[in-house]
Amino acid sequence: MTPGEKARHQIAIAAWQRTGALLEQIRRDEIRASGPEGIRAVIPTVEMMEHLGVVMTGETGLIEQQRWFAKLRHG
Repeated sequence: MTPGEKARHQIAIAAWQRTGALLEQIRRDEIRASGPEGIRAVIPTVEMMEHLGVVMTGETGLIEQQRWFAKLRHG
């Protein structure tokens, strides 16, 4: 790899790192703005939701199912 190629690669890597950070912030903002339904769509387990302070409701059987699976995983 020539010095010019290495410099171009470093510039591209830095650009992707900045872009990745911006995209992650946009994703987080969209999740926060979406309300509980949006949060439930991206946080896969009851434990994570409870840890993050998301109020659990008995709207669907999936919540109860996740509790059972958690019990099976953790004893």
